This record gives sequence, structure tokens and C-alpha cells, in this order.
Amino acid sequence: MSNDYTKLISWEPSASIPRQPAPTDLARALGVSPLVASLLAARGITTPDAARAFLDPQHYRPTPSEALPDLGAATALLHEAVRRRQPILVWGDFDVDGQTATALLVTALRGLGATVDYYIPSRLEESHGVHLPALAQQISQQSPALLLTCDTGISAHGAIDYAKKGGLSVIITDHHDLPDSLPVADAVLNPKRLPPAHPFAALPGVGVAYKLVEALFDATQRPGEGTALTDLVALGIVADVAALRDDTRYLLQVGLAQLRQAKRAGLAALCEIAQLDPGYLTETDIAFQIAPRLNAAGRLDDARLGVDLLTATDPEQAQMLALTLEGLNNQRRLFERQILAAAQAQIEQDPALLEWRALVLASTTWHAGLLGIVANRLAEQYARPVVLLTITGDTARGSARSFTGYDISAAIAAQADLLHTFGGHPGAAGLSLPADHIPAFRRRLSDALAAQPTPLADKRLPIDAVIPLRDVTLDLAHDIERLAPFGEGNPRPILVSERLMLDSATYLGREEAHRQLTVRDEEGTRQKVLWWNSASATLPSGLFDLAFQVQVSTYRGEPELRLTLVDYQPSPSAPVIVQTPTRLVVDRRQFPHPAQALADIQREHPQAIIWAEGYRRAESPGLPLSLLQPGETLIIFTTPNSPQALSDALRAVAPGRIVLIGADPPLVTRDAVLRRLIELLKFVITHEGGTTTVHVLAEAVAQPPETVRLALRYLHSCGLLTWREDSAGNLALTAAADSPTAGDRALLSAFQAHVDETAAYRAYFRRAAPEQLLAEEFHEEVPNPGPDNAR
Repeated sequence: MSNDYTKLISWEPSASIPRQPAPTDLARALGVSPLVASLLAARGITTPDAARAFLDPQHYRPTPSEALPDLGAATALLHEAVRRRQPILVWGDFDVDGQTATALLVTALRGLGATVDYYIPSRLEESHGVHLPALAQQISQQSPALLLTCDTGISAHGAIDYAKKGGLSVIITDHHDLPDSLPVADAVLNPKRLPPAHPFAALPGVGVAYKLVEALFDATQRPGEGTALTDLVALGIVADVAALRDDTRYLLQVGLAQLRQAKRAGLAALCEIAQLDPGYLTETDIAFQIAPRLNAAGRLDDARLGVDLLTATDPEQAQMLALTLEGLNNQRRLFERQILAAAQAQIEQDPALLEWRALVLASTTWHAGLLGIVANRLAEQYARPVVLLTITGDTARGSARSFTGYDISAAIAAQADLLHTFGGHPGAAGLSLPADHIPAFRRRLSDALAAQPTPLADKRLPIDAVIPLRDVTLDLAHDIERLAPFGEGNPRPILVSERLMLDSATYLGREEAHRQLTVRDEEGTRQKVLWWNSASATLPSGLFDLAFQVQVSTYRGEPELRLTLVDYQPSPSAPVIVQTPTRLVVDRRQFPHPAQALADIQREHPQAIIWAEGYRRAESPGLPLSLLQPGETLIIFTTPNSPQALSDALRAVAPGRIVLIGADPPLVTRDAVLRRLIELLKFVITHEGGTTTVHVLAEAVAQPPETVRLALRYLHSCGLLTWREDSAGNLALTAAADSPTAGDRALLSAFQAHVDETAAYRAYFRRAAPEQLLAEEFHEEVPNPGPDNAR
């Protein structure tokens, strides 16, 4: 896509996308288009009643609050505290879910006449949770009778014990994973205590707080008043990326309707500054406009600013708070750009960082509160998990973000002996460690990630429909918007239009970080397409297939069609099939995604032998030359390193069918090959008694044996090792006792020449006709494709 490291995902050619007949009965019953009916069915919604409940909150029957364990006890305790005017301390969290949950509880309790104050820990100084020193200080200052947590507390055993011993009643409302044992609180409200399929299971922290408030309003004979607070619930649901199903989706739908009435002074002020029309607010506006401004408070200053804004009743105070948040958000953007630029500069200076399964970067100048945001950007750009660390003194602290198919939290937890602290979930984690452990952490984290299963299917882009460009209209977008709100569990549909061409591309935004493309199809139909964060991305060329999303945007009250680029790939051509006198050759070298081509062939020929070299053992999609066995079908996944290697592979397998994919192996440059070889040699000397073979090393770096011998001679000249080879190619290696030296430059030049010769053959292999590559099948002579012949 935009460069070698962008989203390494693909979609199937249109011919292989399942063409399920549209559920016409569902379309007719609902009065929707066949496309919307098909999208509903793909989400498992196949009956008119289920579809109506999904599309319209008035048709959904919300689950009673009492289904939440301990709700009755929590409601009674809170009701009594309100009735007796006992001081209540709300303990929140600094992210948007925590801010909105805090604001919701404070607003509701004050509205009932309660005496209430709140505390939110500092992101930088305390991190998440209820920490005993801060709690002791608040109890001393506030003298509360009841401690009420929101979006936190489920693992705060020590702090809860302290509060209980001090005579406080304690109610925990949280949604995070349960510990082995629950804290000894008076009530613990957490949807994780329910079965995973329960309608409350996906509630975020603000959703749990709302259920408590809803019950409290019922207990005080004020039923229905909680609806006015659902605007806060909507903010928290979207910002926390909660799964939009059952009651969580219902609350978001109701909350969006409440938001659009703009009754909350703070949100009205924030919308004005962000130039949003409250009457047309969507979940996208929350995610990309409102939530970042609220989050900026907790990241750079004090999250109380966000809560004060959300609870403000005076328009002038709300305006001042909104301006403060706007300033912090602008500062956040600047810092993020600086961190991103510095991270990319590190990669440019040391490209070897991209040879690891995990991208681990560190600096002494990065703001710790923003590392997660930038890590997420880099994970998408480089298609791998990313860890960013800021170093203070001897300690590095930071954030990790995962990439499709990886559990970053589990991989980090496996390195516990290197760390001070860690915690998180499969998609994100936080950690701290001694700064001098960073190199070992990078290596071991990459090994742990490589050992995780990452099925090819997990990396495919899910395509909902293939649509001719002429059919992409405002009416189509309105139709799709019926499925909104979109988000986790209900993603905005991804459409594909095939065989397009690029007419023009213009930069957008104050920093020209984005682009607007004008594309057209072969009939001449044109559309404008937004491509976010694409300033340095490679533009499509030639014929390409475009994956995109459509939505209805509003400009000055008028609806407009908006297309947003998700991905693109060259329009695939059909595989070339050549019948030789003895073999069938299927040529898939021009297919844009080798991994996808391999998956397709494997489905057709599950017993095929796959030849692939240059990968770490756990990551390899196939076998090296020495392990090939006879078989009917041979898939040549990586380009061979020489005509001799190709000939040896054909003799070993003796296939009746050959499939040419010809992807480059992971190691192609001199430095990359040498670096990997040194790593292998260290492992062999340390863990395998210094014995291996030239051929094993050659297969591991995807180079001919003679190239490996040259590398060994060069490393010996550097004073790094001594080695002996017998007539069978067996090696005996020992680490040299002498201090390393610069090495023999003539040997290094010879090694470079051999690597270049291999690269030249690989270039020849990728473009030569199958008849030339397999010339021995036709009894022809083919010249040695050295550098001159390969031009």
C-alpha cells in the first residue's frame, strides 16, 4: 500500500467473495435495501424483530438494572447515604470513560441533594487505580462516609481494606477483568461477574455507573430522570471502544439522541470550539473530536478539568474550560507529531529495528502521557506491535500497542523477569523496566510474539460488498447509515470498487497530513476519496482495487457523500498457467499479496510442499531446501538464491505441479544477512555446542553456502570467531578470545558481491518467463543471470 510496512492485509478477489443471496424477506419486512438486509444477516441478525431492535432503540427492551450482581445492596447503601446527607467520595479515572462516569455520578447525586466530592488520580504520578496514599489523604481531608468508585477499584484490595477498616461503606463500580478474589466491599458492580453473552457484558465503566444511578432514581421515586445523563454514557461508550451490542448499543443510541439536544453547557461549548453542529453529532465526532479534547486533560494536565466541564452549569465557566481543553489538545497534537517524527528518525537511522517482530523505541524526551497514541499509529504503519518508552534516570516507562493477531499483554508478561511493572490486555499494555534491559526486552518480546499463532486469515481485510463506482451514491450512504452507530462489534461496512485509476491527489489539513484522491473507473465515473494520515504514503498507480467506507457528512446543514480510503491493492490478474512436457506451472508472481496467494493455493492443494527460506523457524510459512520431501505440488514461496538451489529443490520434490509465488525473503541486504548470521552463530555457540552445518546457516539467511563461507571468513578476520568445516559441510564454531577488529575489507567486499549476485538472480526470477526459469524441462541453455545479465 503506502510503503513496505503499511497494513499487510489483503482481501480476496471479487470472484472469491461469497455471493450470498440477499435475504429478500428481511428486506421486505423492514423496508430496507437488499444490501442493508445482507449486512444485517452478516451480523447474525436474521429476523424482523431482531433487526428492528437493532436499528431502532424504541423496539429494544433494555435489561433491568437489577440483573447486575449486588445492585440492590449498592442502591440501598447509596440511597441511605443520600437520605442522611452523609459525605460521599466518588473515585474516578482519568480517561474519558472514567471522566464521564465520575461526572454522571456527581451530577446525579448532587441532583438528589447528596453531599459529594470526587477524586481522579494523576496519569503520570499515580496511574490507574485506587492507591492507598492518595486514598488516605482524601479520607483525612474529606471525611467521607461512603467511597464510590467508578471505572476502577476491582483490583484495589489494599485500599478497599483500608477504607473498610476506617469505617467507610464501599461500593465498587468497574468493568475491568476480575482478579482471583473480589475486594471485600459492601457491593461490587461489575458486568464481568455475568456470563460473557449477557446483555450487560460489554458495558464500560460509565455504563455500570449509569445502571446504579438508574436504580437509585427508581428508589427515590424519580424514575426516568436518568435519561438526561445518557449523553455522558454515549461519550464513554465510544471513547472506551466498548462492543456495541445489546444494552451497550441501546444506551449509545439513546445517548446520541440526548447529545444532539445540546442541553449540557460544557458539551455545547466544546462543540462550538470544535466547529461541530450538535444536532448532527455522530459516534465519529465523539471518537475524533470530543474524546481527544477530554483525554488531553488527563494526558497533559488534570482530568478534573474534563469532569468540571461535563458538570458545569454556567455557560461562561463552560466556555473557559472548553478553551483550556482546546489549548491542551493543540499541545497534545504538537507533542504527538514530535514523538512520531523522532520515532521515525530512529527507524531511518537504524533500519535493523524493523527486522524484529516488535518495534521497540525509547527516548529521554518523550511525554509519557502520549506514547500510547503514537504507538498505535506506528503499529498500523509498520504492521507489528510497538512499544514506546520514555527514559528517566535508570528507568524506562511506556506503552505498548498491538497489531492484528497478537496478544501484546501476554507477550510482555512473559518477560516479567526483565520488568518492574506491567499490565494491560491483548491490544494494549503499560510497562516499566530498567533502561539497560531494553535490548534484551526487544529481543525476547519479538521471540515471544513470533511464537504466537498468527493465522493468515486474521490479517485479511473483511469486505462486505463489491460495488461498481457508479453505484456509490448519497442514497447508498444513507442506506448504510441505518446500521449506525458503528464501532467495536458493529464496524462500518467496507466496500470495494475494482479496476480504478487515480486522476489526482491533493493535500488537506493545516499540516497537509491528509490527502484527497480523485479516482475514476473504466466507464469514466469519478469520486473523491479522503485518505487520512497519508502525507508520506505511496499513491496507487495503474489499475487498482479500492477498499473504502462511505458515510453521510453534513456541511452547513446539507448532507454530503464522503468516501474514506481503507486500503488499496493492484487489480490482480489471473494466474498464468504453463504446461511443460512434464509439469504444470501456475505463475502467481504478479499477485500483489504473496501471503494471500499462498493461502489461496493451500486451500486448493492442502498437501502441497512449501519451499521458503530466510525466516525465523517459528515464522516460516514453509520448509527449507534440506527438509523438502517428494510431493505432487511444490509452492516456491520465496525466490531461490540461485539456479542451483532451484534445481536441487525440483529434484528433491519431483513435483507434477509447480506454483511460483516468488516473494523476497525477509533478509535481502548485506547488513541484514550479516546481522542475522551473527545472531545465529551466537546461538549455536552458546546453546548447541558450536556445531551446525553450512547448509543450515545458508537456509536460515536465504543465501548460497559459498556466501555463508565468505561471511564466516570475514567474521573470523574481525576476531569474532574461529571455525572449521569438514568435507560434509559440518561446522565447528568457537567464540574468539581476542578483541574484535575492523576485519578484512576485501572479504567484506567479496561477501557484498555474492549478496548482490543473489539479489540479481532473485530479480531475474521474479520477471523471467516460467519457460526460462525451468529451462531444463525444455532442454534449453539459460545464461547465468549475474548482475549484467539481470539488468
